[in-house]
Amino acid sequence: MARLCTLKDWLEAFERKQEDDLRFFREILSRGEVVSGLSRELRRRLRERQAYSSFFKRLSWHHLSAEELSWCEKKMEEILQREDELRRLLDHLLNWLEKAP
Repeated sequence: MARLCTLKDWLEAFERKQEDDLRFFREILSRGEVVSGLSRELRRRLRERQAYSSFFKRLSWHHLSAEELSWCEKKMEEILQREDELRRLLDHLLNWLEKAP
């Protein structure tokens, strides 16, 4: 029988998505050259992030125990920190692309 996606499931899945995006941006920046298909890959990643965001809006916090809520709040803080790091990397990447020949 299929299981519904819980908030905890979403947080763990989005954390993996963030880690993948962080690796991707760091790798692109470390190469120091524009890679073929980069804009297509950036669009794909943006669409995935939009899907995660859309799904998150439908999840419920109302049925969580105090312990689960505490865990989710901690995880959300970690996610927000990684989002800040992703934003910095993306800004750096965009600045780098503007200067690329």
